[in-house]
Amino acid sequence: MLSVPLLVPLQASASTATQLSTLELRGTADLRYLFWDVYSAALYTGGEAYQADQFPQVLSLTYKRDIEAQELVDATREQWQKQKLVLDNAEQWLRQLVQLWPDIQKGNQLILVVDRDKQSRFYFRPDPGAEVKSALSEAELKTSARFLGAINDRAFGPAFLAIWLSEKTTEPKLREQLIGKR
Repeated sequence: MLSVPLLVPLQASASTATQLSTLELRGTADLRYLFWDVYSAALYTGGEAYQADQFPQVLSLTYKRDIEAQELVDATREQWQKQKLVLDNAEQWLRQLVQLWPDIQKGNQLILVVDRDKQSRFYFRPDPGAEVKSALSEAELKTSARFLGAINDRAFGPAFLAIWLSEKTTEPKLREQLIGKR
């Protein structure tokens, strides 16, 4: 496993940054749906092995096709429903995501940072490059990623990550790859 220092700004202000921790690239996976490549995912966590309740965690999704923001929000809702998650604030979160997320073009990257306090922040990179980054640094995010916004409800980050990381996920092989079991 690679061990990388992960520095990200915790607010839209470039002057505010906090070292989350030394995180390891836990795993990577590609999602295909029928004949389409949808995205490549990478998960960064701390510790010796993935633990669902250990934060910070960072999930990056590099898209391999164009997707409208509303489609992403609808897919998020659908995944929560398929997992039968009971989320009191789901509709509020989905409304926030509609406001935060841009329409995605092939090659764009969304990055979710869930910090130790379970505060969730989204970043956007229009062109992260072809390979998975072994490190995400403060300097790199300042120059190549745009802060999209935060959802400060402590329940959101774990619920959003559950789409990929829950044992109830609709993509169990992808989960195993992301958490380093494959």
